[in-house]
Amino acid sequence: MKTLIILAWRNIWRNKRRSFISIASVLFAVLFAISADSFERGSYELMIQNMVKFSTGYIQIQDVLYDEEPSIDNSMLYDDDLMGIIDEFEGRISYVVPRIQNFALAANENKTRGIVVMGIDPEKENQFNELSDNLTEGTFINKSDNEVMLSQGLAEIMNLGIGDTLILIGQGFQGVTASGMYPVKGIVKLSVPDLNNNTVYMPLKAAQWFYAAENRLSALIVMPQNPNHTSRIAEELNEKLDNEWYTALSWEYLLSDILRMMQMDRAGSQMIIYILYIVIGFGLFGTILTMMLERAKEFTMLIAIGMKRFQLAIVCIFESFFLSSVGAIIGIIATIPFVLYFNYNPIPLTGEMSNIIEDYGFEAVMPASAHPSIFVQQAVTIFVIALLIGLYPAYKAFRIKTVTE
Repeated sequence: MKTLIILAWRNIWRNKRRSFISIASVLFAVLFAISADSFERGSYELMIQNMVKFSTGYIQIQDVLYDEEPSIDNSMLYDDDLMGIIDEFEGRISYVVPRIQNFALAANENKTRGIVVMGIDPEKENQFNELSDNLTEGTFINKSDNEVMLSQGLAEIMNLGIGDTLILIGQGFQGVTASGMYPVKGIVKLSVPDLNNNTVYMPLKAAQWFYAAENRLSALIVMPQNPNHTSRIAEELNEKLDNEWYTALSWEYLLSDILRMMQMDRAGSQMIIYILYIVIGFGLFGTILTMMLERAKEFTMLIAIGMKRFQLAIVCIFESFFLSSVGAIIGIIATIPFVLYFNYNPIPLTGEMSNIIEDYGFEAVMPASAHPSIFVQQAVTIFVIALLIGLYPAYKAFRIKTVTE
């Protein structure tokens, strides 16, 4: 067997041009497959990242009724018992982000608009989504402020600037009338258009006073040290929480509608990937077929001088294995810089495509995902395709005729 392996390796480099063509076929197939899958998965990851970062977080602790009926009356009490349960996960939970949010009517001298008031702990919120980096005017709010920050789109719609006064009218906890006048301290630009056009940020204490909901939260966002442990931590939290009052929900549940949409979209995209595999397969087969025509006399001569057909078949299989392996490895190495570049520098989308994506509430860019599984999965798939096609010379070794009439 060792002799056959050595013979197969030498055969590869005996005709360098032919070998380079075969390796290049696998290399470009791996490059195209990884690139296509990387951009597709990158778009999905960006959607999830935007929603997790600006909306749900990885885990939310809520009142058991809040998910079905998200009203201020179904807010939860953030007391010492709940804080104690969170403390039990020290070392596994990075930090928590308290929020209280509810609908309100925003008004100024000339316009009114339905908006979402987001009561936040400014320090924790900034740690969560780096909100201060999106500040375009004014300054960031503090815990003790009685001022608000507006999303940029809302500020433009309401024609409000720094120092102007925003009037808020709504309904607080258990039917209490909520109303107040708040100076605008800052304006932030949010990457999700729906949030950018309808969000008012208010310090948590001020928002709880506005809605007459002292020590109450709509949700407590829990950020794990390791996001891969999200489901496990959510399950353990539910075991410790009083399930009559509280529930812990993971981002997969909170974003289930978006995930279903992504799965449907990915099913269509997979068809394109499969078509790419077919094209790649025929391209590789054409290369192998050309090589077989060139080597027909060589195979005949080897059998004629005494080489067993099964030995020749094994040599052909090892040749295919070596060519496919080298092509797949070089393909991965060649694709890594390409994928990393577009991972850090997403392609901006313009025109109608940009408008369609923004209508869905997502940032109009196309990033590439650099997840290791993409490189492994696509390279292995192309390697298997190339290896299966490479079995054709082994088949021909058993069928080739050494003598013709």
